[in-house]
Amino acid sequence: MPPEMTESPAHNSTFEAKIWESVVPPVFQFVLGVTGNAIALVVLILSRKRHQWKPFYRLVLGLALTDGVGILLISLPVMMRYSSKFTYDFPKPLCNYSSFIITFLMSSSAMIVCAMSLDRFMAILYPFKYNIPGRERRTNIILTFVWILGMIISSLPMVGIGSNVIHYPGSWCFMNFVGTSTSDRVNSYIYSIFGLSVLTTTIFLNCFVMVKLCKSINEKRKYQRKRQSTTYNMILLLVFVTVFTMCWSPQIFLILGYAALLNNGNPSRDLLIARIAITNSVIDPWIYILFRKENLQALHSRCRGSSSKV
Repeated sequence: MPPEMTESPAHNSTFEAKIWESVVPPVFQFVLGVTGNAIALVVLILSRKRHQWKPFYRLVLGLALTDGVGILLISLPVMMRYSSKFTYDFPKPLCNYSSFIITFLMSSSAMIVCAMSLDRFMAILYPFKYNIPGRERRTNIILTFVWILGMIISSLPMVGIGSNVIHYPGSWCFMNFVGTSTSDRVNSYIYSIFGLSVLTTTIFLNCFVMVKLCKSINEKRKYQRKRQSTTYNMILLLVFVTVFTMCWSPQIFLILGYAALLNNGNPSRDLLIARIAITNSVIDPWIYILFRKENLQALHSRCRGSSSKV
């Protein structure tokens, strides 16, 4: 391994526990992630006449692009390591690249899910402000801002705030969240506190929306169709948020624990948590494919038809 690119001591590949070192999990994530996001993109394009690229669906498109391209790019270096039976060493530029893509993927996906929550919050609680002209343009600006901010956060180790290292079992590079230097801990605090802020904001926005929807159940029948459409989008969003919270929060608290010097090194656990975080981008497109409005409407109609026959 090149002298400038060392593994974190707590993540040395000679660690006794050999669980989760199989190539199967990353291959499985690669196939499902790339395939799922490709299908989601095709479905979005084919149904464009129905959704007319409204802001919510523009954000779904941004999420599918971010997840699909991110999974594709981060998988290539991992496969190179596994295919060479770990004899191929990451040069420093490739390690920085891999860490940048992983950080960008997770932070940008989280911000897009938060933006989807904000879109539903404004549409339901402040419809008059939401429906003013220029919604689509504002959504494009939000997506651009998300990607730029994701790039800034991902670039911190390359400008001296923290560092990137190879982590156990030597198949992936990421920020040195186990490092105890001031620079590494500052970077870990920035990433984890930022992630916790996005996660908390997303949950609160969805809580406000759900309370509003529950209060509007008894509104006049003439608003029923519009309310049903909103409810379908909210079901889709809530599944997104639930999966996002379950997958990303363990890594946020893990890195925050390392930054606060509360965690002991456990390479196998840290690898598992990292794979769970990446899994969010694998599951996202399948959520859209299964829970999109058209499928929920068909399921609702079928359930009503079955109940009327009873």
